[in-house]
Amino acid sequence: KNMFVRVSIPLLSMVLTATLFMSCDAFTNRPISPISTTTSRLTKKTTSSSKLYLSPEFGVENARRLFYLWFFGASGGGGIAVGAFPQMAKNFQEIQALKGVGPTLGGENVGLPPLLTGYPEDLKLADVQKILNNKMTVEQMVAKGPKDSFWAERGYLRFESFVAANKNCNPLALRAVFDAMTTSVSTVSPVTAQELLDAFKDDIGLFKRTLLLSKAKGYSAIAFLLFLLGIAAATSADAFASGWFPDWPGLENFPVSLINPGFWTIPEYW
Repeated sequence: KNMFVRVSIPLLSMVLTATLFMSCDAFTNRPISPISTTTSRLTKKTTSSSKLYLSPEFGVENARRLFYLWFFGASGGGGIAVGAFPQMAKNFQEIQALKGVGPTLGGENVGLPPLLTGYPEDLKLADVQKILNNKMTVEQMVAKGPKDSFWAERGYLRFESFVAANKNCNPLALRAVFDAMTTSVSTVSPVTAQELLDAFKDDIGLFKRTLLLSKAKGYSAIAFLLFLLGIAAATSADAFASGWFPDWPGLENFPVSLINPGFWTIPEYW
């Protein structure tokens, strides 16, 4: 969740800033003052062009400015995202490795489809209820748990503290109960955690709905992040091509043009 905020805010700022920039020149039908005397297909194209963002009057120099704005402006958020994806993959693999691991009370399933939760198998109802019936309060879990982070020092419930307070419980059930309380991998507000644990204890259906909603939020955040990164990448690539090799015929049928006429022909039009 924190990673999503760090990445999405700068990328959203880039989208808004570039939209304002483009709205001043790119989406107008009136001619703009030429900055460069370069004559190219970019300034001759009709409005039926396959270009996603740039109007025919945009110009080579403006295309280069737009590239600098998007590429360097979005590189910070993109770098954070790229660095976070390996950790996300690692977390997913660790959860998948919990299949059949640890003690279990067996019996009836909770009824959570693995396809929706991302877990390797359904949970056992008895395993979940054992965790929810823990007599310790969240405040006690935090107090007795490790103080290995900034948030733990501030009284937030860490996943490590939650696990330590529920010894001899099923690892996958522990992960699921914690996931239902937050979209973060390892941290949750103590107030929120206590309220949800008390509510789940009396209503297992609420636990199921809350867990699925938490998973949906997480998946939506990732999808939205990829959407923003896609916009940044597409706009940067479009502006780069229009700014440095606007006469390359491959711009009309990208990405097929990477093979025919071939990306190796780009230097001929630089």
